[in-house]
Amino acid sequence: MKVTHHEIEAELLDSWWSEAGMVGFVPVSSAFCVDLNGLIEQDIFEVHIPQISPVIRASGIGIFNTNYEATAQKRVVNILCAIRGNIPLPPVQVVAGKNDSLFRYKLTAGHHRLYCSIACGFTHIPAVLGFDPHA
Repeated sequence: MKVTHHEIEAELLDSWWSEAGMVGFVPVSSAFCVDLNGLIEQDIFEVHIPQISPVIRASGIGIFNTNYEATAQKRVVNILCAIRGNIPLPPVQVVAGKNDSLFRYKLTAGHHRLYCSIACGFTHIPAVLGFDPHA
C-alpha cells in the first residue's frame, strides 16, 4: 500500500497491514488513542495532518526504518495493532513551522505514527510541542 503525505510517498507492505489485522479497518475517531502517561506538564493537542510539513528524512533513510530497538516491520505492526486495539500510543512531537512555511507544524518525532495514521484514514494526530534538533 502506498501511503502519501504531501509529495512524500512510503510503501507500507500489505503483509504488515495483514499481520496487524488491519484488513477492513475503518477509523471511528479522528485520531488514534493517546497515551497520557508522563505528559502531565505537556499539553496534548490534535493536529490536522495536512498542517504538518512533508517529512524529509536523511538520504538513505526511509519513512519506515529499522532502529536499534526493532525492525521497521515490528515497529509498524506494533503501531497498527495498538491502533486496531484502541491501545494508547504516545503523541507525536511537532514544532511550529518556519515563518515562510506553507505548513503550521514540522514533525520532529513520530514518523511511523504519522504514516500509520494516514494509512488508517485518520484526519488528525495527537501531538505535543517538541524541539527541533536541526534548528
